[in-house]
Amino acid sequence: MATGGAFLRGPVGFTNNGANLSVNGQLAMNGLEARQAALSYAYAFLDRMFSIGVTGKVIQGAAYSGATNIRGASDDVRVFEDIGRAKISTALAVDVGAMFRPSSWLRMGIVAKDINAPTFDAPNGDKFKLLPQVRTGIAVNPYNSLTLTADVDITKNNTLVPGLQSQLLSLGAEQTILSELLSFRLGAFKNMQDAKTPFIPTAGFGLRVLALRIDIAGGYDFRDQAALASGSIALTF
Repeated sequence: MATGGAFLRGPVGFTNNGANLSVNGQLAMNGLEARQAALSYAYAFLDRMFSIGVTGKVIQGAAYSGATNIRGASDDVRVFEDIGRAKISTALAVDVGAMFRPSSWLRMGIVAKDINAPTFDAPNGDKFKLLPQVRTGIAVNPYNSLTLTADVDITKNNTLVPGLQSQLLSLGAEQTILSELLSFRLGAFKNMQDAKTPFIPTAGFGLRVLALRIDIAGGYDFRDQAALASGSIALTF
């Protein structure tokens, strides 16, 4: 998992010397790359109509923070980067969730993530905190091997960029084959707090062998021309 972004720190100055327009300012960046190991437990009751679960996580955070100077003319603006090295720290986090399954083809759930607000050390003595997030969703199985999903953040989530919030809406489909040995996924998500953000397409692949599950996913933001990627390995008992 990675989060962060760049933003202007303070005012940007413009100087017109007649021939060219000079730009002077500072571009800052905050970023947090998190790798985690998780252990989950779930309990189902009332003939598996209801289930509750908890996940404990050990998260290693690599925090970045720094600023770059922007200066130059309108036809030759250069950015001198100086964000420094990452500050590595570790924190514990807890997720809790519940699911309601009224029928074999319909599931509804809710999850609260990082309820203890884990904090990571950042360069220059700063702290980056992962605030609790609450998310809900629904899954429908038109037939056994196909799952259609929709989920959304209930909370508006602050980001590491001042003034920028995130509230994601996600849509997806998963098709399994060979008795769930292989899974193929397509989807898209959008930040509802940014009206200019388009839906970002995603795709994924899963492999399930006995208790071992391996999942790989990726996406592409055509507006920002940036690729997204994630992967996980899990044992399910």
